[in-house]
Amino acid sequence: VEVVNGEQLIQTYQQFQAGKIRFLMAFRHPEVDDPLCMFYLLSRVLPRLAHQQGMAVQLPLHSHFVYDRGMTIWAGDWLGWFFSRMGGIPIHRGKSLDRAGIRAARDLFMNGKFPIAVAPEGATNGHSEIVSLLEPGVAQMGFWCAEDLAKADRPEQVWIVPIGIQYH
Repeated sequence: VEVVNGEQLIQTYQQFQAGKIRFLMAFRHPEVDDPLCMFYLLSRVLPRLAHQQGMAVQLPLHSHFVYDRGMTIWAGDWLGWFFSRMGGIPIHRGKSLDRAGIRAARDLFMNGKFPIAVAPEGATNGHSEIVSLLEPGVAQMGFWCAEDLAKADRPEQVWIVPIGIQYH
């Protein structure tokens, strides 16, 4: 996993941990390995980089994340159990609006101990070179969080941080 601008992401975490911002990491997810790379980035690479650079950050670096509830159909119920304990928020993608999933994601974006990670494409396509159509959820979540913070009279800014994952 190659990290570019890792110091900026560490600084973003510092601002989050200081209560100045709320942020969402939007990352491409064309391959099934991408979430594992995000986990490695947050749990290993960034803490090591922060230590090397003398940047103070509270560990663990982690994130809540949105996943498609349908994954448990092909992978089994154990995956839902595991994801829920790792900070995952199941969302039912499709024709009907998953109000409970959206409410949970919205609450964690505003109040969670960690930032939130979402793949704007909504699903893997197996083609890193092809960008699928982007779902509108990431931008909408940013607007909702800003509205919710304003209603609660909280001063945090809302950031959407693009994360590019490239591995060989």
